[in-house]
Amino acid sequence: MEDQNKGGLLLVLAHPDDESMGTGGLILRHTRNGVATNLICATYGEAGWMGKPPGAKQEDLAEIRAKELEEAAAALALGAVELWDYPDGGVAKADQQEITQRIWEQISKLRPRAVVGWGPDGGYGHPDHIAMGACTDSAVNAMTEGERPALYHIAADEQLAEFYREAMSLTGQNSFHLEPGDADVVIELDADEVMMKLRAIECHRSQLEDWRIALRDHPHLLQRGYGHEPYVAVSSRAAGLTEGGLLREFA
Repeated sequence: MEDQNKGGLLLVLAHPDDESMGTGGLILRHTRNGVATNLICATYGEAGWMGKPPGAKQEDLAEIRAKELEEAAAALALGAVELWDYPDGGVAKADQQEITQRIWEQISKLRPRAVVGWGPDGGYGHPDHIAMGACTDSAVNAMTEGERPALYHIAADEQLAEFYREAMSLTGQNSFHLEPGDADVVIELDADEVMMKLRAIECHRSQLEDWRIALRDHPHLLQRGYGHEPYVAVSSRAAGLTEGGLLREFA
């Protein structure tokens, strides 16, 4: 089983739901083609209390979110999932060298062809995203040249930023702001893939803002946003991502 998890794609993220909301399409492109796809999640997301699901207690949120991640991982057909217990909202205050070392160890163990993480903007400035992205970059750069995987950052272009503005306006919310930038690879999902990504997102019931629920009634907007995933190539190689969203050697 361990050998089956080697050689594909590794995502290094901060919270349960990052994998579905941020990179669900990329994951599906690989797992549906039989490519090993694995995840490191740095926190249990225990600070993300939104009073959901109904009847839940705040002190149970870490356990709730761990279970939601397990369900989403199954929906996305992820392989190995490493769930670490760094403090939600406090990753930047944790031992950065230790985090980098642990990421490096997983890269050395799994030998992915590409690693995907957060960029220096953290998507929308989230300090946990920024810290995990920096540690991921350092871990990849510490690999010897012949063993170093391609490295990609999750990005936001104008289409994605506009989607979030429009989607959040459905319920008058403004949860966060995306600053659009450039992207090197944009993965466009078909309608079936968007629905599979949506199923994974909706596993994270404790984190579904009202606008995400309202979005179900706006399929064209849903397609434009959830069906559009931009990435920045930090360092690539012959086996880097293609416009089709698959690592080149599997495309």
